[in-house]
Amino acid sequence: MKKHLLLVSTLAITLMSAQNNEGLKREFERQNKENNEKFDSYVSKRYGANKSPEVLKEIEEQRANLAGFSGNVPNFYKVDDQNQIYNNNVDALTTAGGVTGLTGAFKGENIKYTIFDGGRIYAAHTAFNNAAGRIVNQEAATNAYSAHSTGVASIIAAKSSPLTATSNGVAISGNAIGVALNSTMDSYRFATTTLPGGTSTSTVFQKILIAQPKISNHSYGVNAAWDYKTTADGYPADGWYWGGNYISGNNYDLMGTYYTNDQSYDAIVYNNPTYTIVKSAGNYFGFGPGYAGSPTTSYYYNGTGFTAYPDGTAPAANCAQGFDCIGYGSLAKNIIVVGATDIITTNNSRYTAPSDVVRSDYSSAGPRDDGGIKPDIASPGTNIWMASTAEDTTGSISWQINSGTSMAAPQVAGIIGLWMQIYKSLFNNAELNAAASKTLMVHSASEAGTVGPDPWYGWGYINAKKGAELLVGKSNNSVLFNDETLTSGTPNKKVVKASGTEPLKVTISWIDPEYVINSSSWAVLYNYRVSRLINDLDLRIIDTVTNEVYTPWKLNATSPMTPATKGDNTVDNVEQVVIDAPVAGRNYRIEISNKGTLKNNAGANAPQNYSIIATGYNELVLGTSEISKASGIIIAPTITKDIVKVLKASKRSTFNIYDLTGKKLQSGVINSDEVSVDLSSYTKGIYIVEVKTEKETISKKVIKE
Repeated sequence: MKKHLLLVSTLAITLMSAQNNEGLKREFERQNKENNEKFDSYVSKRYGANKSPEVLKEIEEQRANLAGFSGNVPNFYKVDDQNQIYNNNVDALTTAGGVTGLTGAFKGENIKYTIFDGGRIYAAHTAFNNAAGRIVNQEAATNAYSAHSTGVASIIAAKSSPLTATSNGVAISGNAIGVALNSTMDSYRFATTTLPGGTSTSTVFQKILIAQPKISNHSYGVNAAWDYKTTADGYPADGWYWGGNYISGNNYDLMGTYYTNDQSYDAIVYNNPTYTIVKSAGNYFGFGPGYAGSPTTSYYYNGTGFTAYPDGTAPAANCAQGFDCIGYGSLAKNIIVVGATDIITTNNSRYTAPSDVVRSDYSSAGPRDDGGIKPDIASPGTNIWMASTAEDTTGSISWQINSGTSMAAPQVAGIIGLWMQIYKSLFNNAELNAAASKTLMVHSASEAGTVGPDPWYGWGYINAKKGAELLVGKSNNSVLFNDETLTSGTPNKKVVKASGTEPLKVTISWIDPEYVINSSSWAVLYNYRVSRLINDLDLRIIDTVTNEVYTPWKLNATSPMTPATKGDNTVDNVEQVVIDAPVAGRNYRIEISNKGTLKNNAGANAPQNYSIIATGYNELVLGTSEISKASGIIIAPTITKDIVKVLKASKRSTFNIYDLTGKKLQSGVINSDEVSVDLSSYTKGIYIVEVKTEKETISKKVIKE
């Protein structure tokens, strides 16, 4: 049976709303204790008085990797070439001159990734020896090195490493070069362990709060449906085991279910909005009795042990209808979940059309049960060259070719880290926050599958170069890319003039407060369609001539394989509106509003921050008139390297400076006949000088050389 690596993640939690990390720390400590008590009960029922050394070792390993429970069934964490660099256009960022408007190459300098995985990264591997101190293992040295962790790290950050191998007698070659080969990495296990200097164990959620990352990779997840187990895993027989529940002749599972781990990830990101989490979608598509020639025997947990399914009662294979096999923990709103695709080998390994992108047959499909789009993005995951090591405390240098969403996720994490580096270089060391990184990824994605989002590829196929180009566009004011704040009940509006040469496209995303899971009833867990949004923002584009309203993409929760439609999206904290053929020169109004009352994660009324990108326009219309001769006011020169003067404006008038995205950069009061405005600190581009008098508001475009 083909084996794919992924990791499984979920810690059973009943998370109270928390406004800060200290509150989360206390809650995670309580949950860790509660989870251990529930596991002790499971051990007592399953193993009874059997306390042989082999059983004790198995129990402790299970305890460390405990992810959560599907009812009374425990779930455990498990670990989920140069072609992919070309597939994703990463080489445009790592090569000087690869992106117009960027000088130099971007290879992850001064960017730190945090890797949560199955064991320690083997820091002495030659994949990382291009600089000292690239890997810092934060776990105790008694923890074994992991081939999976080392491979994930190499996909993010290995130096150029040309390799050859033999497969079925045929020589094959590749390069295990990573995305950000000059970056650094911190390494943690996803298992519950005692960190150096600690006095008690820490779960993966507690470790995140300790690490305080800016970007992290999580190539693990939960399979809460069919999974293949063997006697070597401690099961009574080789066969298929149901990870859900079988109750009174009915089968239930937590695939597609927003559950306690999703709540935890969302709470962490809400409290730490500059932190981006990237996570694998899972490798369980099609798993079930008879998969790939495997045995047809099947078992379920009856509360005390495992029992064979009665004839005709076993559930269908995972994703039997083509959707709904992403496990809880990979369904959070505020993280980025990655599906896997086959490597593109045609067209010199470059994407040219949606048909180039083929879902890897194992890659788990969404959506979330309420119809929320998962995975968020797709990236190559099959036959990826990566570093490896012996899984002990000594380690070794080896290489392998592997497949899984575990291989796809670190490519996305690597690319977002490079975007963070570019953002810092363009905007005075500013942080690319979690909402902005997701907005950038979604807006720049290449189309895959059907038009619009879908349950296999999410918003499409990640495109590193396009994302970098949008960042350059923000820097020269040709792209609207802002962090904004919405006040409840007061829509944010802006008018743009369509270029007509490309679609008018607007994308927003926001970090939504965690949805609190306060019930263990299957009636509110299994295939529950109620939206998990707390704050439902609405994006619309209105044609100012015809008043036609354009709405965002959305999936049908009960028929997600049907191509996405457009309408009122009430489940996603990403919304995108596209007008394929806008009228050139026509004004379109972008509106962002909300339903109900906006809240924070303590339940109090609060404004909601969001990120927005708009492309396909050539002018932001500020609603001011161009200067007229009758006003007598002069704004000159209109082409400058530094100073623009405002002449003959009445006293107590005011001036404002805007970039073309509508962001106010400077303002002041006019108290004399001549005022000098300094533009020297701004990048080259077009700016708008606005003057407000008691009688009128006038504006003038100025070119900064």
